[in-house]
Amino acid sequence: MKQAFSNNINQQARKIMKQQTTSSAVTSSIIKANKADVWQKVGFYEHVKKPASWLLKLSLPVPQEVEGKYAAVGDTCRCKYSDGGYLTKRITNIVDQSRIEFEIIEQSIRYKDTIKLLGGYIEVEQLDGEQSIVRMLTYYDNRIAPRLISSYFIEKVIKTMHEFVIADMQLQLENTADGSRPAYAKG
Repeated sequence: MKQAFSNNINQQARKIMKQQTTSSAVTSSIIKANKADVWQKVGFYEHVKKPASWLLKLSLPVPQEVEGKYAAVGDTCRCKYSDGGYLTKRITNIVDQSRIEFEIIEQSIRYKDTIKLLGGYIEVEQLDGEQSIVRMLTYYDNRIAPRLISSYFIEKVIKTMHEFVIADMQLQLENTADGSRPAYAKG
């Protein structure tokens, strides 16, 4: 009797895990630079050279090798991570110096069965002559129950990653102004 009950619970849990719920995490931040300059620094998590925060290191595999580019629609950028897995993005749309959209076409990193990354965008908007706002959005399917709790943690990690990337863009702009660090190239 206990075994039948346990099997039923396990079957229900697997069924819940397989259900997909598309969610998104969005982060916005102001950067002290004009839109054109900010756009030149747009990049993804795998392009940031500085060490990640403890939360990102604990939650995400660390980028190891990056190949490809993200300068035009159809370009792909593939990254190998510390867990041996890969994440590949394909650029699906670019609005000149405003927005770059991408989809995830390969995901074999460690949480691929529980959190499926789908894609997203990075958007830059001019606020005034000296400031721009950067928005990063990531779409994902959360397959972890209970979703209310797991979504809170997933969103926290994604937003922390967004903040990390945006902070690197700001740092690049500051370092470029004083000539100390070249930017990574999109193409």
